[in-house]
Amino acid sequence: MGITTAYYLSRHPKFGPHIDIHIVEACEIAAGASGKAGGFMAKNWHRAPTASLAALSFNLHEQLSNEHGGEKRWGYRKVTTLQLDVNHNSRKSKTIPGVVWVDGATHSEEIGTTSSTAQVTPDQFTKAIAELAQEAGVKITIASVDGLEFDETGIRPTTVIATDDNGQQVKLEATDVVFSAGPWTSSLAKKLLGSKAGAALDIEPSPCSTSVIFRPSIPLTPHALFTELHLRSGITTSPEFYPRPDGTLYICGDHSDPLRQRPFTQKATDATPSEFAIKNHMERLELVGSGLKDAEIVKAQACFRPESRRNRPIIGQLSTGGLEGVWIASGHS
Repeated sequence: MGITTAYYLSRHPKFGPHIDIHIVEACEIAAGASGKAGGFMAKNWHRAPTASLAALSFNLHEQLSNEHGGEKRWGYRKVTTLQLDVNHNSRKSKTIPGVVWVDGATHSEEIGTTSSTAQVTPDQFTKAIAELAQEAGVKITIASVDGLEFDETGIRPTTVIATDDNGQQVKLEATDVVFSAGPWTSSLAKKLLGSKAGAALDIEPSPCSTSVIFRPSIPLTPHALFTELHLRSGITTSPEFYPRPDGTLYICGDHSDPLRQRPFTQKATDATPSEFAIKNHMERLELVGSGLKDAEIVKAQACFRPESRRNRPIIGQLSTGGLEGVWIASGHS
């Protein structure tokens, strides 16, 4: 959200040489969920509180792709989405017309069409939007934010203070500050704003999610899969499968992984994938499609996502204690 906020600000009619837009990133661009999520989006799956936001986001993704060649640059495409049941104890599996790589389903249902569901490759998307923002004049600083100075009233920010990897202090003049640090938004706001952190404190990290990107030896079709797998052990789990335009297959959603509840890391790059989840993803791959059993692991990764105690994103101006020029954009998991 921070990268796209900077991108759209750089397109604002009032933006010009007299205005500076800075992104301060603690690790690297797309280090967390912005680069490691599944990249799936649905236009009309949300309940009333976020329905309009989801539709807006879906349409903006299409606009961005049309404007900047998203199909080639970040794997944007419309997809058909299916719900699959796979029962390991049943022999009544079936193939699905048009989805030749799936042969283990006992039941299937179309839950999204190319008019309502789509995907991007998050790492490519986030980095491409960052590059476009930089081309428009946005500056990116890799440093950890340590402090925030305010004017004499204590209401409006004047300076962001950060420290880079070389231990050098960085000071950036500011009139407005957007807290968009994903699952770190709450802890950062508490450190910089103290008792004025307000709604930012409602952001909390999700359990740690391990995802694996495989490269099968067989071609895949643009069908996103939401599954319910009934295993012989009696466990029921719901991994998600997202084929990507480059021929890889992204899998996430191992809720049986005991390492999901590991401690929250200080930085996005400190999150490491769970070997338990990797093994499970490998085994469950073959349950969905027998032709996937020899798929090679391209990458295993892990991330924490920003969740909200309000069960909806927290976006807008933070006015606790009369604050001005302080904004928040997080909690969108």
